[in-house]
Amino acid sequence: MKIAIIIILVLVFLIAEQKLVKRIADKNLPFGGTWTYEIAPDNRGTTLTITEHSEVYNPVFRFISRFVIGHTAQIDKYFDSLATRLEVLNGTGN
Repeated sequence: MKIAIIIILVLVFLIAEQKLVKRIADKNLPFGGTWTYEIAPDNRGTTLTITEHSEVYNPVFRFISRFVIGHTAQIDKYFDSLATRLEVLNGTGN
């Protein structure tokens, strides 16, 4: 069974084409936090760094996050989706 939760994010800070900071707007969720996306050129192209500062308030959700889902599950899915999209755009993927 999959459970879908709609999470509203608020833009906290933006420097166009360099840095984006978002935060969860809903204070009633069992978790919250901010995500910072930083894009910088490197010698192979571009580097994307994502920094998560999160809290899981409910001990049951904290257990599930750590031992069932995994702390990095969502960011891993995000990077996999991003890599697939970039491969398609570059003509190297399906």
